[in-house]
Amino acid sequence: MMEFNKEKMIGQGNTAEIYKIDDKKVLKLFRTGLPKDVVEREYQNGIIVQNILDCVPKVYEMVEMDGRHGIVYEEIKGTDLLKTMLVSFGKINHYAKKLAHYHLDIQKPVNDTLNSVKDKLEEDLNRVDVLPEEYKKIIRNYLKELPEGNTLCHLDFHPGNIMIAGNKAVFLDWMTACRGDACADVARTCIMLKYGGVEHAPWIMKKLISITQHRIYKVYIKEYLMISNRRIEDINRWELPVAAARLSEWIPEDEKRILVQLVKERCDEFEKRARTLQ
Repeated sequence: MMEFNKEKMIGQGNTAEIYKIDDKKVLKLFRTGLPKDVVEREYQNGIIVQNILDCVPKVYEMVEMDGRHGIVYEEIKGTDLLKTMLVSFGKINHYAKKLAHYHLDIQKPVNDTLNSVKDKLEEDLNRVDVLPEEYKKIIRNYLKELPEGNTLCHLDFHPGNIMIAGNKAVFLDWMTACRGDACADVARTCIMLKYGGVEHAPWIMKKLISITQHRIYKVYIKEYLMISNRRIEDINRWELPVAAARLSEWIPEDEKRILVQLVKERCDEFEKRARTLQ
């Protein structure tokens, strides 16, 4: 069994704590109760992705400690893009454009070793408890009509998951990696930038973060559409299933209310259109 010092925790999130092991490695130790198959999927995704991209942390091994599962990763020394943006507010347009270029850079062809985006979205949708079954059925049927694709999709691509190490960008947290239509991945980033919120912050802080995110979104999507030759319609058609699937996650109540409203309005539109065509 691996030995590590619990005093060397260097970070934590909703699902895991990060501990320093030595000068080159860190342990991502998942919280008690997180199913082993979820951790195994992240581990397998990491192995697959490191064979496609060279701008990701190396994955070393999966471990078990005190009934908790963990993954040993290469430590990436640097600053995440979110912090870089916050301390360089005058260059926010520059970094938002960078975000678009980084996203296009990782969208490489991938084989069927990864789960499909459509399967992942449906899996998440099935766990949502704030939508009635009638809406879920509409979304499942809608999802079937969307393109398959064979592009590597991160599905949690945002500035906090991009480390700037020297002059190089390194992309973290491939737990949700899938293969599918690249536009689904971009739609997910857009949903987070447009509607993502923070819990337990003063009203003025929430407002400032919201304004900043919208600014990043507008510059990011304009740049992405220009360099990828995609149309905004290609992105927007993924918005409904991506927004619905996000409701399976732990998100702030304000964001949850907005996404539920968005999903219900879209589903009602589909129903109305369907009745008109009958």
